[in-house]
Amino acid sequence: MAGRQEYPIRRWSRRSVLRIGVPAAAAFLWACGGGGEKKAAEQTAAAPGQQAGAAPPTGRPIKLGYISSLSGTGAAYTTPELEAIKIAIEEINTKGGVLGRPLQVIARDDKGRPDDARREARDLVEREGVFLLMGVISSAVALAVSEYAKEAEVPYINTIAQTAALTEEKGHKWVVRTATTHTGTAGRALAKVFSEKLPTTLKKWYVIGPDYEYGHRVVEDFWALFKKLRPDVERIGEQWPPLGAGEYSAQINAILAAKPDAVYSSLWGNDLVAFIKQAKGFRYFDQVQHTGWAQADPDVTVPLGDDYPKGVWTGTNWGFWLVKNPETEALVKTYRDRTGGGFPYAGTGLGYTAVYIIKTALEKAGAVDKEKFMNALRDLKFKAIYGDLTVRGCDGQTYGPIFVGMAEKVPGQTFYGIVNATVVTPESFPDLALSCQAIEELRKKK
Repeated sequence: MAGRQEYPIRRWSRRSVLRIGVPAAAAFLWACGGGGEKKAAEQTAAAPGQQAGAAPPTGRPIKLGYISSLSGTGAAYTTPELEAIKIAIEEINTKGGVLGRPLQVIARDDKGRPDDARREARDLVEREGVFLLMGVISSAVALAVSEYAKEAEVPYINTIAQTAALTEEKGHKWVVRTATTHTGTAGRALAKVFSEKLPTTLKKWYVIGPDYEYGHRVVEDFWALFKKLRPDVERIGEQWPPLGAGEYSAQINAILAAKPDAVYSSLWGNDLVAFIKQAKGFRYFDQVQHTGWAQADPDVTVPLGDDYPKGVWTGTNWGFWLVKNPETEALVKTYRDRTGGGFPYAGTGLGYTAVYIIKTALEKAGAVDKEKFMNALRDLKFKAIYGDLTVRGCDGQTYGPIFVGMAEKVPGQTFYGIVNATVVTPESFPDLALSCQAIEELRKKK
């Protein structure tokens, strides 16, 4: 199919499709049932040697169809996520698979375009026969894939995209988000901590973000609660450059001309890196308090190193240095070994966790059955590498710890990140999530 890319095991290529996690014998038997075109397109990697005492997985693989922006602005998140998905699948297959069957992922690049994503989703379901769809970083793309999943009655596990609409007003029985935040929970967590920790002298606020679903929604969800908690603040201006703009001099000049006390940013990834580099030339960070969601994730701070500005307040849902345990240490070592010393980014923890949640739900369901699987996901409790998670039954949203604080040099590392985090959970902050009744009312209005 035109525009498709191939993602083989440790080396990124630009054409065709990834296959991973199927032991060689099973892959051969399964491929024998397909046509010549399909067999030619497949590239399969055997999992590492089976763990002693574990029965090797047999039979047809349980196929996971991964879709995301593997090129462009989102690649800094998604390529580490896909690598972590591979790691989790190999670990699981080494220990006997799921219900005695191997897991396998087929990856497609949506290029950040909803129409491309729908086409790839349909092909994954109808031609490749995937059991479920997963992934997507763009909020607009995630909503398109979710709508297709609803129509096709196929499970969709969203792993990164942050628009609250996905599990709030536009949620349905076939979609679950395994990321522990969306624009609503992220925005409300920041609003709570900022209202308590930031100086009350920061009264005049300016907004900048990419002009699409996520960029607007994460701002509005933050501002709604922040204004309630701090009635004295005012929003004096806003800038909405297109996603992937790359050039921000005009926006930076406009912000500084307005003389705000603080700026709330929803820029992210490569866009945020470009903004920071340009803003430093204007002494922007000496004049305003910069804040926002995901402003100090490693995809931004690692490439900037010591050029990352001091004093930024932000939030995240995972950083490998924030929660120390043997599982995280093992993941970090494996990831760095496989990527030539690369640092795990936020997407690494999210992708890794999503695969293990899928495994847990399938085992709870006791069968590779779509309806039973989705039912098993609802109200699922799961111990992740970064804390205890719950997939709430009424909305399909996963809830867990959210880390908020000021970015500092991470001890023992060469990059910045949140160090002394305030951890926000539904238990510590009951207003973090909308009630199930509120979710139901939103869906009725849609």
